[in-house]
Amino acid sequence: MEIVIAVLASFAVVSILAWFLCKNEIKHVSRQMEQELAEKNQSLTRQEGQAKMILSSIDLGVLYYDQKDQLAISNTAAHELLSDIPQDFLQFLDRYGEENSLRSQLFLGKSGADAILREGRNMIYLKVLAVREKQSAADSHIAMLRDVTRQFGEERQRKEFVSNVSHELRTPLTTIKSYSESLIDWGIAEKTPAQIKKDVSKIYDDSILMEKLIDDLYLLSSLDENSINRSLHVEALDFARLIKLIVERMQDQTKPKKIRMTCHVVSQVPPVYADRTQLDRIVVNLISNAIKYGREMGEIQVYVGCLRDEVYVKVKDDGCGISEEDQKHIFERFYRVDDSRSRHNGGRGLGLAIVRELVELHQGTISVSSTLTRGSEFTVMFPSAAKMMRSTLFDLMHNGSDGSRLAEAATRDLEELAHRLGIVAKWASLSEEDKGTLLAKLEQMNKLKATAKSTGE
Repeated sequence: MEIVIAVLASFAVVSILAWFLCKNEIKHVSRQMEQELAEKNQSLTRQEGQAKMILSSIDLGVLYYDQKDQLAISNTAAHELLSDIPQDFLQFLDRYGEENSLRSQLFLGKSGADAILREGRNMIYLKVLAVREKQSAADSHIAMLRDVTRQFGEERQRKEFVSNVSHELRTPLTTIKSYSESLIDWGIAEKTPAQIKKDVSKIYDDSILMEKLIDDLYLLSSLDENSINRSLHVEALDFARLIKLIVERMQDQTKPKKIRMTCHVVSQVPPVYADRTQLDRIVVNLISNAIKYGREMGEIQVYVGCLRDEVYVKVKDDGCGISEEDQKHIFERFYRVDDSRSRHNGGRGLGLAIVRELVELHQGTISVSSTLTRGSEFTVMFPSAAKMMRSTLFDLMHNGSDGSRLAEAATRDLEELAHRLGIVAKWASLSEEDKGTLLAKLEQMNKLKATAKSTGE
């Protein structure tokens, strides 16, 4: 009996010890599981935060509808692209997938469907993916959205450009063909010398029109590709003298309409960095337009001056003027204020577009002020050579040169000025004192005139 009691007591003690040990082990395991769960939750939270951050930072709109067709995820870009985002996927299809076959594509069992939406003035590309998750009979859906307005606009512009070019080339070609056929059909022997001269002159005139159009198109292509920047020969020019020479040269073109054209230098005009050929093209185009659309026995005033750190040229006529609506578009390619009038005067809607791009290439601006029946005034402004040199020096001191031909010309003159002052160190190692000396010298406008080259050379 005593032996049994002893065995039972021993068993009890062992059981109690085992229970305590087991309890401690369970607590240990529990703590480990809690720690691991906490770490996994933290990891998931971090991943969720990272995912939300990524979704909010991209410009691609993202919507996620779960297996219950409820909106679970949407990012900022999606809300910016769509005015209204339904909470239910079927409602989403009702709103955005009815007229573009998006709904039918998905219902036919396709895993992906896409369409183009129009939201106000914007064009939105929408792609929807059906996602079948494991052990689930229902699909979830991911919708991705991207703004393609610019791409559509560029494509439209390309089509319009090709159409306009074709039309512009067809017009003189038709004339050339017609008069050539006349000479062939009738024979030179059956026409008088005057008739032959008239036909050949018409063919010649229209061939010149085609040549000018091709030249303009080539120039525009060079501007688009920025290849013209490499061919620019930029130098410091006597701006006022160059404008006066152009006005004198074009006086003969005013005689058929008996237009009086005068040039006024209204202030002291500092030099300007420019390509002589392209600057000539800008001013000639503006004056030519003033002559074309100016009235008989009218007047054209050309003003040259300086406003603070910028030089300007104004071309003012007293012709028919331009409406406010047309003024918004006259610098666009192939835009004509009056189609019939423009064709009669040889206008192709490219001149002012070329002028604007050439002006901007020289870091300048162009503007127009006009009143119907009272005339128009075009104003072109360029940074003076002094302003360009200061800007270039600042860039060299802080950011580095922008690589333009204007900056290169300014840098050459800065280096020449630095050598005159006894500063021979490289730009990167210039002392603050040397930089200050250069800036002080640049403020002396009269000193800059010595570096400008005369247009009469």
